[in-house]
Amino acid sequence: MTMKKLSSATDTKEISLTIYNGGFGAVKEIRRVNLTGNETELVFADVAQQIETDSLLVEGLNIIEFNYDYDLVGRDKLLKKYIDKEVFLRDRATGEKKSCRLLSVEGAGRCVLEDNDTKEIYIDAQAEMVLPSLPSGLIIKPALVWKIGESSTEDVKVSYLSKGFNWNANYVIEILDKTLNIAGWAEIENQSGASFENAKIKLIAGDVNRIQDDEETDYEERMYVCESSAAPQAEEKAFFDYHMYTLNNLTTLKDNQTKQINILNGLGIPYKKYYRLDLREEKANVIIEFSNKKESGLGIAIPKGKIKLYKADDADNSLEFIGEDKIDHTPKDEEIKLSIGNAFDITFDFIESDRKKLNGFEHYKYECVIKNHKAEEAEVHLEHYAWGIWEMISATHEYSKKSSGLIEFSVNVPADSEIKVEFEYKIDRRTEIVIKK
Repeated sequence: MTMKKLSSATDTKEISLTIYNGGFGAVKEIRRVNLTGNETELVFADVAQQIETDSLLVEGLNIIEFNYDYDLVGRDKLLKKYIDKEVFLRDRATGEKKSCRLLSVEGAGRCVLEDNDTKEIYIDAQAEMVLPSLPSGLIIKPALVWKIGESSTEDVKVSYLSKGFNWNANYVIEILDKTLNIAGWAEIENQSGASFENAKIKLIAGDVNRIQDDEETDYEERMYVCESSAAPQAEEKAFFDYHMYTLNNLTTLKDNQTKQINILNGLGIPYKKYYRLDLREEKANVIIEFSNKKESGLGIAIPKGKIKLYKADDADNSLEFIGEDKIDHTPKDEEIKLSIGNAFDITFDFIESDRKKLNGFEHYKYECVIKNHKAEEAEVHLEHYAWGIWEMISATHEYSKKSSGLIEFSVNVPADSEIKVEFEYKIDRRTEIVIKK
């Protein structure tokens, strides 16, 4: 005889979630089950619909076999539970009931029945079907059904992975004259098919390897605020080769819910603004750069995400959106560079003024006129790529070699003025001929 025990979410003693960037999470739950040793089946209900059953870990039970049952009270699934059992056909006009045996269910509610008295066969009978009480074994909630050996325990601890969880970091920056304020928010999404009451939630920032490719999810754009007095609602620490954010308070995460938690605040962070001229493009990019260092007001692991920037309008002190960018996972003591848009008042004209060949070298000469139409001085970084083995011959301004092929000039252009940058380099085009004897 099957002795069945039902365990639902109301029996939960403790639950925690660890949510990853990659669209999945780990559920860890302790429930009261009060098994006496006589039970042979435990129905562990209210689990995530997108559970990965091959990730299941159970402590406190001797499990012989388990199944995952979900959504069994659809019409066809329900009818199939009554195959070879007695059901009743009730005439809608007279209310008369006939006892029948359900022989088969062919989909879309089409049934074949046998009259228990006359042995006649009914196909698609135009009558109301009345079913006896739910048969043993029918599950009406997502559940793990375990056949168990003799187990006497008060609690059981269950852990599993599930798809349908995700979290992303979003940031908002308020640009002041010489410093900036930043607030970081964790946007947590639960599409797992289950709700979790009063859960301890951890967020893992990092690229955890998964075998299957998870589809990217589009997220609704939201507006966040910089809270000057609010403390972050999570504690950050290094964990393995990732970083973990543990929310300070227990949180209820309902199914189909998106929640935002403040995880980072930084005030008075020094920044530098300059303009980047990539001579392969037509516009000057506005760059905001600051250090993720403790002495600058940060110095913590910053998860990847979008950053939106705002600046107050002096006329009414309202914050106006001025651009956005995204960053990758950024450890402490690294620089953060944000390209937030194209400058309106910084323009440039770039030409190749001369080219010639001399003694196996190709000579290239360029000039770039940078115009600043702003009412203040502008710092401009001019980038130029040289392909091959090159050597600078002359330059009107100091430059730095950022890589084997990247030359960068940094110049300060006065307000309402222009500066001409000229430079010439040569590239070795000589051919070496080796004669073997």
